[in-house]
Amino acid sequence: MKRRAFTLIEVLVSLAIFAVAAVSLGAAYSNVLLSRIAMKQDEQRLDDRARCRAALLETPGFEDVEAGGEINLPGGRIARWAGKIEATSVSDLFAVQLTAEIEGADGAEAEEFAETRMLLRPTWSIPSDRQKIRDEARQRLEKERGYKEADGNSAFISAPTRGKKLIPAQPVAGGKGGKGQPAPTNGKNGQPGRQPAAPPAKK
Repeated sequence: MKRRAFTLIEVLVSLAIFAVAAVSLGAAYSNVLLSRIAMKQDEQRLDDRARCRAALLETPGFEDVEAGGEINLPGGRIARWAGKIEATSVSDLFAVQLTAEIEGADGAEAEEFAETRMLLRPTWSIPSDRQKIRDEARQRLEKERGYKEADGNSAFISAPTRGKKLIPAQPVAGGKGGKGQPAPTNGKNGQPGRQPAAPPAKK
């Protein structure tokens, strides 16, 4: 009995299917590798920026923040940062614009980024400027509210609502359907007295 062999067309079709599957698997594997590399780069970028923010927050002096500094990063890289401070309309609150230049890994191009942070720094404020801002805020609140406050208690007292004064009804005992009879007033000065005794029965 002779066995039937594959034809040339069947062999070519199978080779084409195998080639397509191999290319698809190779592309998927390369995409996974590229994704892992991109995630690693993103993590490194986020870590570098977090170090720059930490350096800004750990610097207490006004002049030191504006002068900036350098940070040693993993891989022998260096990041240079500086801050630009601007006062706000809120007392002791400052808007600090952080700018940094981070060296790339393996000789890559340096990355620059900038962001603004709101920092509460009472030591950066000048007493005269702080008092001026507070006075302006107090005047603005008084204008919006329409009244002043002294010692934490409001000096504004609302007028009572005008209307009829309601007198609660006096409950009356007895009676059908909630309607009772008036109490006898045979007492002294019209005050309620005791009921007169019933006459004795005749024998």
